[in-house]
Amino acid sequence: MSDSLVSIVIPTFNRAEHLKRALTSVLTQTLVEIEVLVIDDGSTDHTREVLGQFHDSRLSIEYLNENSGGPAAPRNIGIWKASGKWIAFLDSDDWWEPNHLENQLLALERSGLRAACGNAYNFASLGAEPEVGPTDFSMCTTHHAVLPDQVDLAQLLQWNLIVTSSVVMLREDAIRAEGFSSHVKGPVFEDYALWLRVATLTNFVVSDEVTVHYQTDSPDSHGDTNQHGDAMRNTFLELQTWLHKVKLSTDE
Repeated sequence: MSDSLVSIVIPTFNRAEHLKRALTSVLTQTLVEIEVLVIDDGSTDHTREVLGQFHDSRLSIEYLNENSGGPAAPRNIGIWKASGKWIAFLDSDDWWEPNHLENQLLALERSGLRAACGNAYNFASLGAEPEVGPTDFSMCTTHHAVLPDQVDLAQLLQWNLIVTSSVVMLREDAIRAEGFSSHVKGPVFEDYALWLRVATLTNFVVSDEVTVHYQTDSPDSHGDTNQHGDAMRNTFLELQTWLHKVKLSTDE
């Protein structure tokens, strides 16, 4: 296994109209030493037909028979199946600029940290011009104004500054942090919960270039506002449980 191999995990569910764009943006990266794991979470649209158009030895696809109810479980399958030292995440309605992975690895090398993130162009629909600016999602505001050079646990406890599709990190740390929260009863921000746990292991270096396009109007892009409070509470309870577990293991 090469130290520069990056495993990209793409969970998808009924996003056939977006998936081709996302996957093309991965397979045309300037960094060629990659493996791509698409986990189809029980799609009922023409996702299989779209995936059948791609013939690349770096691509592997797993089809789940039933929908798991969210991206956490398929992302975790990708983490466990990956073989790269580094792992990256891309939602199937988002896409990358060609230099995204190369740029993130360079930021990691320069910083000596084990996780990288960055800001994103946010867009509301196919064909819309990308914009970087204030939106309903503070994580998509201009990175020079909002994001520091690094994101640490203290900053994350105030707000989730991390765009999932921008993250490149050590696969070992993703496993050590127990992956995305797919086992929690009740609503939880599974990506935010993972970043909080990862931040107990390493800070996130913030890339100084925007290389991610983040779609804001897909069905899964907005959570149920009625469950927001419960999800936030469960997210922090999970972090508390994690910190207690880590303390017990270090005390032994």
